[in-house]
Amino acid sequence: MGKIQRMSDQLANMIAAGEVIERPASVVKELLENAIDAQSTSIEVHLQDSGIRQIKVIDNGEGMNEEDAHLAFERHATSKIKTQYDIFRIQTLGFRGEALPSIASVSDVHVKTSDGVQSGLHLNIKGGNVITSKPGVMRKGTEMEVNHLFFNTPARLKHIKSLNTELSHITDYMNKIALSHPNIAFKLFNNQRLLFQTNGQNNLQSVIASVYGFDIAKKMIPIKAKNDTYEIEGFISDPIINRASRNYITLIVNGRAIRHYPITRSILEAYHTLLPKDKYPIVVLHLTFDPMLVDVNVHPAKLEVRFSQEESLKSFIYTEIKNVLQQVEYIPNPFVKAMTVEPEPRLIQPKLEESVREGEPSSPITVPKSKTSSYQTSTPSVSYVNKSVIRDEENESSGEPLPKSGHSYTPKMVEAKGALPSHQGRIEEESRSKEALQVSVPTKTRDRKLELYYIGQLHGTYLLAQNEEGLFIVDQHAAMERVQYEKNYQLLQDVNGDCIELLIPIVLKYSSDELLLLKDHLSSLLKFGFEIEEFGGQSLVVRTVPVWAQQLDVKLIAETILHQVMLDRRVDIGKLRESVAVMMSCKGSIKANQYINEHEIKELLQSLCYCEQPYTCPHGRPIIVKMTKYEIEKMFKRVM
Repeated sequence: MGKIQRMSDQLANMIAAGEVIERPASVVKELLENAIDAQSTSIEVHLQDSGIRQIKVIDNGEGMNEEDAHLAFERHATSKIKTQYDIFRIQTLGFRGEALPSIASVSDVHVKTSDGVQSGLHLNIKGGNVITSKPGVMRKGTEMEVNHLFFNTPARLKHIKSLNTELSHITDYMNKIALSHPNIAFKLFNNQRLLFQTNGQNNLQSVIASVYGFDIAKKMIPIKAKNDTYEIEGFISDPIINRASRNYITLIVNGRAIRHYPITRSILEAYHTLLPKDKYPIVVLHLTFDPMLVDVNVHPAKLEVRFSQEESLKSFIYTEIKNVLQQVEYIPNPFVKAMTVEPEPRLIQPKLEESVREGEPSSPITVPKSKTSSYQTSTPSVSYVNKSVIRDEENESSGEPLPKSGHSYTPKMVEAKGALPSHQGRIEEESRSKEALQVSVPTKTRDRKLELYYIGQLHGTYLLAQNEEGLFIVDQHAAMERVQYEKNYQLLQDVNGDCIELLIPIVLKYSSDELLLLKDHLSSLLKFGFEIEEFGGQSLVVRTVPVWAQQLDVKLIAETILHQVMLDRRVDIGKLRESVAVMMSCKGSIKANQYINEHEIKELLQSLCYCEQPYTCPHGRPIIVKMTKYEIEKMFKRVM
C-alpha cells in the first residue's frame, strides 16, 4: 500500500474548520450569513457563556426541507453557485459550502427547520456524525444550535480567550452585519441578557444609533454619490467625533462587510489635516457596483476582496468624502463634550452672511442687515457653514436697522473698518484713524469662510476675536500653520523640475526590502527635482534637490518623500507636494508665547478667514474654539 491515501470526509472537515472556524465569532458569522442568504427579515442570536457553551441562531427565512437539511452538512454542498461562471458574479454572503460541515465536525449541532410546506425536521449532528433525524413541528425558518464548540479539538479550545474577549468579537461582528443590512431586525442575547438590537426599518442612521449611540448618530454626515461604475452611500463623522482605532471604519461591498486597507487609507486621506495624529473617524460606507468588478474568493473568512478598478474606486471615494467635509464647520465648543450634540439655543440666531464681490475696489466691511431664519432638515444635525443672517432679540425689539453688508476682496488688500453694532462708535473712530491693512492671503481668490474681529491676546499664545455669534479663541501657531500650508501648497503646484546640485550629497540607509521598493520609482522623482540613485550596499544618495528646498532641511524632506513612496508604492506628486507643504508650514510658523503686534495679528486673522479650511491646522488640531453669545449670557444669568 502506498504512502498517499484519500483523507476521510470527517478529517477533511476538521482541517477545514481550522481555517474557517477560529473562535465562537466565526460560528456566529457563518450562521448569520446563511440566515441572511435565506431572505430572513428577523434574526436572533442567543449565546451561553459568550458562545463557548452554546450558540443559537433563529431566523424567519426560507427554511429547508428534509433533503436539503441533510445535504447542507455535506462538504461543498451549496445552493449559491452552480457553474464556474457564477463564481464571477457572487451576490450572496456564502457560496463555498464549507461552513456547516466544518462547524458540525467540531461541535454538537441541533437543527430545527421547515420550508413552510412540510411540518419540519429536527436534526442532530455531533462531531460530523448524524445522531438523530426525525420529523418535528417548526414554523417556517431555521433554528441552528451549536453546543460545546471544539469539544473534540482540545488544542483549539485551549486558545480560546476570556469570555469578555470572545463576546467582544461577536459583538463587533454583529455591529458590522447590522450596519450592512439595516433592513433586517437583529437581536443579540448573552446568558438571557439582551445586549444589542435593531428595528429592521431600513434606516441606516437608526442602526448607527444602536451601535454607537444616539448622540453620535445625530452628528453623522450623510454621503451619497454615484458615477457610471460605482455608487456609495452612508454616513461619515464630523471631524470632532473621532476614535483611537480605525476599527470604526466600516466598509460594505454589495452587502458584505469587508476589510480593505487601501480604501481605508483613501478615507483617512480625505480627513487629512482635519484629525489629530492617531485619531480616526467613524465611517459607515456602502459600496454598490457590478459583482464582476470584485473578487470575494480570496480569503478563508471572505473578509478581504480585490477590485478590478481599485485606483478609480479609491479616487472616487476620496473626492466625494473630501467634497462633503469641505462643507463642515469644525469649531469645537468648550461647553459641549466631543461626543455630544450642541443643544438648540432659544435666543441665538443664525450666522452672519458673507457676500464677496471680486474685482471691485475695497470697501468697508460692515455687518449685514439681519434676517430671521431657521434651518431644519431630516438629515443629522451637523454644523455646516450656514450663510443665513439674523440678529439677537435685543436688536430686533429696538428696531434699530443694521448697516447693509458690502465688502470686497482682492488678493492685495482688504480694509477692516466694519464691526458689530454694539461697538459701532469705537470702530468708526478706529476706521477713520487707521489705514487699510495689508493682508497676506493665499494667492488664489476665494470666498471668505469666517468673519472675525480682533479684540485682544491671551498669554501671548491665543488671539481673542468676536462676531455676531460670540467669542472666538484662536491658537496663533495653528492659525499661522494653516495659512502657510495653503500658501505653500499653492506655490508648490506651480514648481517645475528646476534643481540644484548638492555640494555634499546626502546618503540614506534602507533595509533590503525597502530598497527594492524604492528602486523602481527613483527615476520618477526627477519630475519633482530630486536626483536619487543607488550608492552601493543598502544606501541611496541624494545628488540634487529642487530650488525651493535649498533653504530647508533637505535630508528630512528627502526622507519624507521616500517614506511616502514606500507607503503608496508609487510616486504621487500631489501627496509629495502636500507632505512638503505641511513640513514647510510647521517650520515657518510663529510659536506659542512669540510676540506679534496688533497689525500682524489682524493680518493673520484676515488670512485665516480666507483659507479653504480655517478650522484645523495641517496636523488636525483645532485652530478656533467658540463660545456663543447665548452661552456667555447663560453664564451671567441673562437667560435661563
